[in-house]
Formats: sequence, C-alpha cells, structure tokens
Amino acid sequence: MKENYEVNKVSIKFPHGRSRVRSGRLLGMFLILITVSLACSRTAEKLETRFEASISVADSIDQTGDYSGFSFLIYNRLSVNDPIDTLFYGVTDTTGLVDGVIPFESPGAYPLQISRNGVNLSSMRLLLADDDTIRFSGEYPDLSATLEIDSRENRAMKVYERVDNGFNRVNLFIQTGQLTGEDIPIELQKWVDLYWEVYEDKKGTFASKFALESAITLLEKFDRKQMYEKLNQAFDEEYAYALAVTYGKEYVANSRGFNAAVSYLDSVKNLSDEDNIRQTFDRAKIKLHLDSAYVEQARDLLSRYERKYEDEEDYSFWYKNIRFDLYQIPPGNPIPDFEFVTAVGDTISRANMLGQVYVLEFTEMASRLYQQQYDESTVLYQLYGPQGLSYFTIPFDESVNTIIAFYEERDRFWPIADPPSFDKQQLMDDFNIQYFPTRILIDADGNIVRKYLGEEFDGIIPDITKTLMNN
Repeated sequence: MKENYEVNKVSIKFPHGRSRVRSGRLLGMFLILITVSLACSRTAEKLETRFEASISVADSIDQTGDYSGFSFLIYNRLSVNDPIDTLFYGVTDTTGLVDGVIPFESPGAYPLQISRNGVNLSSMRLLLADDDTIRFSGEYPDLSATLEIDSRENRAMKVYERVDNGFNRVNLFIQTGQLTGEDIPIELQKWVDLYWEVYEDKKGTFASKFALESAITLLEKFDRKQMYEKLNQAFDEEYAYALAVTYGKEYVANSRGFNAAVSYLDSVKNLSDEDNIRQTFDRAKIKLHLDSAYVEQARDLLSRYERKYEDEEDYSFWYKNIRFDLYQIPPGNPIPDFEFVTAVGDTISRANMLGQVYVLEFTEMASRLYQQQYDESTVLYQLYGPQGLSYFTIPFDESVNTIIAFYEERDRFWPIADPPSFDKQQLMDDFNIQYFPTRILIDADGNIVRKYLGEEFDGIIPDITKTLMNN
C-alpha cells in the first residue's frame, strides 16, 4: 500500500511528493533524494562521476602508517527484493587512497558502504551527477566526526540547506503565532526570493530543483499569481514541468476553468520534445477529465494513449489504476455496495445512506499525510456537517491499538468504522484503494461525485458545496 500517490497524481520522474505542509526541520534530505535516483528517467548513455577517497587511521589505533584495506562499495538497488547493481568497488592502498570513475544511468542519491576486514564501518548516500567529482576524506575510527565530502552537488546542497533551515525557523515563528498579520506575506516573500536565488545560481544541481520546488510551493500558499508567473520562467529546468502539471494546472483550473486547464496542459507539453514529459502531460489530461466528470472524453483520451504508447507502455501501475477508476467507479456511477458497523454500533451501508450526501474516508491512522490533514478534515466537517454532510472513516491499520492511540491525542467528531465489521480486502478491491488517504464523495442518489487521493483532498470543498446545493 502506498501513502505516496504519485502514480495517479502523475508527475515527471524527478523528486516530488514532499508535503506542502513543511515541518520545522528538514525531514532527511538524503531520504528524499533516494526517490530521485530510483525515479528519474534513465538515460541512453552512461553518466560518470569521478570518485577520490582518502582514509587515514588515528595513531591511537595504528602507528604503522598502513592505511590499506578500506573498501568502498557504491551500488544501486531498486527495492529490497532486487539484486545489488555494483557501480563502483575500490580498496585503499597503503597510503589510504582510492580513486576511480563511477558509471551510472540516472542522477540521484546512491548507497555507499565503507568496510574494512569484512566489518561494515559506515553507510551513507552519495549524490551522483554527471561530470562531477566527489572528494571523500575521513579518519578511522571516528569516521562520522571526521568525514568530509566535497563535490559540486554537495556544495550546492549546503547553500540550499542554509536557506531552507532559515525558512523553517521563521515558519515555526509563524506557526506559533510569533509573527502575524501583514508581516507574514512580507516575510514569506523574502524566503521566496532567497530560494529563487539558489535556483538560479545553482542551475543543473539537485539543490536548484529543490529550491525551485520550495519557492513554488511557498508561493502557492500566499501568492498564486506570482507562483504561476515564476513557473513560466522556469521551463529551462525539466523539474518545472512536474510542478506545472500539478500547481500550474490547479491554478489555471481554479482561476480560468476546465477548458483553460486543458489548453494549459497542451501548451506546456508542447514546450518539450522529451517523450517522458509529453507522456506525463497526456496522463495529466486524462486524470483532469476524469476528476471533472468528463468520463467519456477521458475514456477516449485513454484509448488514444493506449495506441500512442502501445510499444513502450507495459500497462503500468498508473494505467491499471486509471483504467479501473474510469470503467468501474467513475463519477456518476453508483457507489459499490458496502456495509460496516461504526464504533458506536450503527450499521452504515449503501442502501441506508440513500438520500444523504457523505464522504467515505479510507486511511491508515499511521499515515503522516492523514495526520497532517486531520485538522483540515475537522474544520470541513464542522462547516458542512450542519448543512447535511455525513462523514465516515474506514481505518485499515493492522493494529487496533494504532487507532486507539490516534484518538487519544485528538478529538473524534464523526463516526469511525469498527475494523472487525468490514472486509478490508473486499473494500480495497471494490473501491480500488491504492493510496492513503483516499476519500470518495457520494451524492444523495448514491452516485460517486469524485475520488480524492492524498493531497487532492484540497479540491473537495467546492465539490461538497455544489453537491449539497443540488441535494
């Protein structure tokens, strides 16, 4: 089960999925970068990074001056079940030196394992980018304290992290009410400008991509017009297409309507000759039609997609999911049959909910995204509950204790399904639940209005308003 819903949301294969709700600190930059190396598009030719390492041994451990035997293994592994693909293996000579060339297919963060005499001493990740040189040095046994890594990518990342850490401190002041009123957008604009400066100064690096994303997602909160204008200035960076297919599309759809959003996707797609980018925009167009209840048009677009990519499309996870949603549970179709008993003993089913507008929320309470969105869900329910909206949570956690612990820290305002009362696998199959959280809005006739994956929850409010008005 995936909490990251990138497949159906569609995105260019570059770093993404970082929450719009920024935490007060960096949540493991290298963990984020892992997804880059695994997800970014493969190149036709091998890329290369020069690697130079120097390891010494503290006199307190060895006074012979023999620094040999430190092995460096740099590898790629798509998943825990896949075999290791060794990219580089080298052992230090008596002077503690080892160097060579690391060939790889895609820029990203790759695992490095350092060992000596069969004992693993340290594991980390190295940023690999074409035509870069990584200089690695450290002293055994305290490698963690003496480690130094220098490369173009690392230098750029340090600049980005200084700006990002500074913003996180300011954001904490905002979250705790120490900065209020008109001062907030003025302060946020300062950090947008700093992120943008990193983006422009460090072009071609991962830091530049992250800085661009940070500037765009920050502007999305307080100045969407400027966000859109910045995006239009950034299409020399491939990652800008990933931002355009989400933030740009949403801005145009909200400000100019559905037809303008379709035209926007077509126009941005035509800016690139890269097949993976154009394919991504084709996917986004299908999803936009589906979410807007233009089901027949979405099916027609999917058929064209099938014909266009039949030689290379292996009927991927994205394809299988979008096809299921289009043909089995599209907007306007009756909701599949279901039944569960709430924690207070009420039986809820498709039959006895006829005549009511309601939301079915499928999630794991342990989902970080769900926890971040819970306050928004509460506000939504308190706003629309009195107007006739019913809301139900169906928890898929393996342990009931996880559910109990979730509500020990939070108030519960709407009914939750009692896990023993429903067939988890049946619900997953019938509703095509692949991501947490997934929400489905159902109208008073028992028909699906729309299915919302992850952060698509942001778009549920206008749909609820319209559905209640039509009730």
